[in-house]
Amino acid sequence: MLSEDTRSFLDFLAMPQPDGRRHAALQGFCRDMLDRPEEAEALLCEVAKAGDGGGERPEIGLLSAVLDEARMARENGQRSGEELILALEAEIDRFNRSGALTLSGSFALGRVWFQASLPAPDGLVLQDAQFREAASHAAQAMDMGDPEAISALFDALFGSLVKDSDGSLTALHAILCGCLPALPPDSRQALARAAVGQKHPIFADLGCSWLLDRSALLRQAAVLGLKDRQGAGLLSRETLSRLTVIRSWIPDGDTRTGVDAIIREAMRQEGGQAGPAAAKPKIHRIVASMIDGSGAQSIAAAVQGGTGRAVAVVLIKEGHGVKDAYVIPCQSASEQKRLIAEIAGNVDGMDVPVSYLAEALSLAMAEGAARGHAPAPGLIEVATTCGLTDLRPASSELADLIHAADPQGRVAALSVQARGRLITASGDWEDDHPILTSWFEDSDEIFDALDAARSPAAARKTLWTFLERRRGHWARLIARMGLLVAAGGDIADEFTATALALAAGRDLKKTPVMELIFDQTVEVWSERRATSDPAMALEGPDPTAARSMPAPEKAGELARLLRQSPIMPVWLDGYLLACCIAPQPVMPGEWIEPLFNIAGPSLGKRDVERFLDIVMLRYNATLQALHGGQSMVPGDQGDLPAWADGLLTAWEAAKPHWPARALGKEGKAMRSLFEGLADGIATKAVTDGRLEKWIRDMARAATGAWRA
Repeated sequence: MLSEDTRSFLDFLAMPQPDGRRHAALQGFCRDMLDRPEEAEALLCEVAKAGDGGGERPEIGLLSAVLDEARMARENGQRSGEELILALEAEIDRFNRSGALTLSGSFALGRVWFQASLPAPDGLVLQDAQFREAASHAAQAMDMGDPEAISALFDALFGSLVKDSDGSLTALHAILCGCLPALPPDSRQALARAAVGQKHPIFADLGCSWLLDRSALLRQAAVLGLKDRQGAGLLSRETLSRLTVIRSWIPDGDTRTGVDAIIREAMRQEGGQAGPAAAKPKIHRIVASMIDGSGAQSIAAAVQGGTGRAVAVVLIKEGHGVKDAYVIPCQSASEQKRLIAEIAGNVDGMDVPVSYLAEALSLAMAEGAARGHAPAPGLIEVATTCGLTDLRPASSELADLIHAADPQGRVAALSVQARGRLITASGDWEDDHPILTSWFEDSDEIFDALDAARSPAAARKTLWTFLERRRGHWARLIARMGLLVAAGGDIADEFTATALALAAGRDLKKTPVMELIFDQTVEVWSERRATSDPAMALEGPDPTAARSMPAPEKAGELARLLRQSPIMPVWLDGYLLACCIAPQPVMPGEWIEPLFNIAGPSLGKRDVERFLDIVMLRYNATLQALHGGQSMVPGDQGDLPAWADGLLTAWEAAKPHWPARALGKEGKAMRSLFEGLADGIATKAVTDGRLEKWIRDMARAATGAWRA
């Protein structure tokens, strides 16, 4: 049964939200679910029981987002992601064995796993005897080569697919990949092969997509289905031309051999049926995000072509290549503009030319292939939609990335002193590129090592040693940032010089951006420790500080400590509230220093430690109160000016964490309200609940507010 938290969050998602607000709220909630597997299991059961329900149910979208967050956590070396995925797959097994999993429920969960870019679990195969018998007949019909029986069976199960997908390969692919996991493996392969062999041309495109699938069973079905099309004279020149391109995308040798056989047979037959030449699409705008600390980057293109308007989206990730790719059809130019603007706002994007899209994809494909990863199947439709007909992997070594950003080698030709100045400037990148706040290490491996260090010096050495092992990762990210910045029309010399220096073995401690990564890793680690012991957040990079949990705050204790201070307890409550509801998370290390600069000078030496203890106790109490939906507005109107002043002080101290796009009109109105309250001007919004509601909405949207 879903908890009140989850039901409340589903209600929140159903309400209109300012740009960026929904994304921040969803990310925070999903991260919280990594530590609450029982709640994720309850959500899974809710989806499994209700199934698709004839439409896009919010529970399906939320479960997909939770599973996607778990996948990313697993890829980033965090045990919580792996553990949650395993727990959910075990829950599917239990649900299925109990006989409660229906066809609709299996389809819904299959779609969830597909949307999260994860292979469907074996537990989705239905145990119902009648269904398994029907599926077995499908496999037998395929083995017997009875085209009429196969066509009738396919029409009965999936006859409305082309209509439901509205001619979109992305939609068709998603629908079938959600349905097929319900079938036993032999039947699954038979129906997939039958699908590829259907007469409609979109099924040939589906076969090309499945050649890149992570499932060997579907790859083999695609090869067989394309051979069936060829034998029936349904393999067009356009499809053959596509096969000659994507064969270089396929890391699996057996699949590539099968494709080569189809191409050779076509050459022997002097080609298939001639298809109409595709008109070159018009690309109105391409937006690329900056590259985050995991090496992830999204690129979206607004395209107009023969099939209408669409937005093509790809996700690139270091170590994985092209992780995801899909096309969103648009009904009008205004819808297309709105969608691309929304994507640009969410990712803090930079406009880039078509040449950057092609180059970034080629480099990512090569990097993925080197690790045995085929690009996401949706890349075929993206490439077709964007007119990237010759897209192939390109060499993606670090030297190639650097050359792409600086093809003339200007930076390498500079003097040592000139390059040194460029490298020193990397310490200021964070000011121009906020994405650098995500540049840190957060794997369980490094956090476990820091927890085990026996002294501050040992902790520092451990982290620098770990970063040395990750030198190649960070050098590649910096080089990719250089390529992006250059494509956006800015000078990329600082990125190029820094990437060259790291490639040449420059001391990490003498490279400002690596010092930033070091410091931010310590902050993230300290924040994680603070969830179990608030005092730990104040210790900095010292895993050996053996402090006990602070004693509870006594009545009047904080007021006594602050008697010589310019602030009072209710001011502090407002300050901490702002730290907890900021649209972008504010770590303790970021807000403690400004607070201490205000209160610290008036504190005696013996009072400093106790003051910091109480601050962290109140900070955690504020998070818990927000999490529990408690009122946060002072009941005494006489306290409102100091409370509002404290909130505004924290807002200003962490202004980058309050971006205008995340506030919307209501947020800007509330800012004016707080300014009025600080000046002693009370407004109706305080008494009619509007202020309280806004605080609760902000809490739902803030990552920290959803952490237990």
